[in-house]
Amino acid sequence: MISRNLEPELQDLLAQQRSIFLFGPRQTGKTTLLSEISSRYRTVLDYSFLNISLKLKAEQQPQFIREEIEAAEPDLVIIDEVQKVPEILDEIQGMIDKSKIVFAIIGSSARKLKRKGVNLLAGRAITFRLDPFDISERQHSVLDLKGKDLLKTILTYGDLPEIALLVQQKKIKLVENLLRSYVETFLEEEIRMETLVRKIGVFGNFLRMAAEMSGKIISFRELSQDIGVSHQTISSFYSILNDCLVVESVPPLLPASSRRRLSKATKFIFFDLGVRNATAGLLTDKGITQEEWGNRFEQWIGLSLIRYFRSRNLKGSLYYWRDHNGPEIDWIVETNNRWIPVEVKLTDRLQPKHGKVLSQFIQENPGKASVGYIIFPGERPRQIAPDVIALPWFELYQIFKP
Repeated sequence: MISRNLEPELQDLLAQQRSIFLFGPRQTGKTTLLSEISSRYRTVLDYSFLNISLKLKAEQQPQFIREEIEAAEPDLVIIDEVQKVPEILDEIQGMIDKSKIVFAIIGSSARKLKRKGVNLLAGRAITFRLDPFDISERQHSVLDLKGKDLLKTILTYGDLPEIALLVQQKKIKLVENLLRSYVETFLEEEIRMETLVRKIGVFGNFLRMAAEMSGKIISFRELSQDIGVSHQTISSFYSILNDCLVVESVPPLLPASSRRRLSKATKFIFFDLGVRNATAGLLTDKGITQEEWGNRFEQWIGLSLIRYFRSRNLKGSLYYWRDHNGPEIDWIVETNNRWIPVEVKLTDRLQPKHGKVLSQFIQENPGKASVGYIIFPGERPRQIAPDVIALPWFELYQIFKP
């Protein structure tokens, strides 16, 4: 198993008898991670509501799990796919309060549970989010991150742990089948079975277009015209993708002191490029335009920045910045009360003009921004301007060093 950045903190909290929630999209390794942690415990009870008979029994008699746990007195209890039987959380709260039982609870969406008005064990369980591999976790499995073909492979097949390992083993046909199956399973299990939408065909058309538009500024009204539904319906569809952790929402940065006419629309990025490409029907590295490669690279850097904070349980936010008159910056990272502007360029032929907008942004926000970065597919860092540094993509996280 490839070690995950969250593992030490989860281990430490469980050792302190603190229960945890571990949320994340499907196939990001939540169950594998907790199985690895639980192997260090003497007695563990494990309940997975992917088991249909267990799910039905828990819905009809939720108290039976409490009775089994109280009889066994285990060191740790794992509850997997909790969103399928959310009522069980009331029983869990009682056991935490009364018996000091330690739980590791796995789910696909905290927002989805909140929308149902479910008890999320406020003050009793600490919440974490597990994403696909970030760049540092990739380094645990790939010795040479500078390999020229690696970036193209990541931008095609994404960072889901199982997919990444199968790609290393050159099992590309299996990888492509698994990613396409991922999309079909999402439509069937998350959408049809949960009856989140009435017309699954319409939603399927929307899902493909949302994947094609991933990472771009979109108009709900224009998208609604293309699909033939109201813009309110488009908004509700994006809410479903958010609830199911399929997309990341990135708001615009709107500095209060700015006199510019800035974009106020939210960007949506699919949580994994492999899933995005499979959904959009672009699961290939053949015949892909340079513009599409650039779009993929930009999205992946944005996702990698989001994963940096989550995989370390740190506070930070991601924005984009765009002036309607033309200037724009791909990503703005907010951390420790400062802004870090980041441009993404899929070329190693960088020139001073590539850092011009970054320098302008820094000059307009002197109290918040001091250095800008260009992320590119080169091999060594470069000083593009006095306040702009170009970093190879595998050194992306150097932007967080003081």
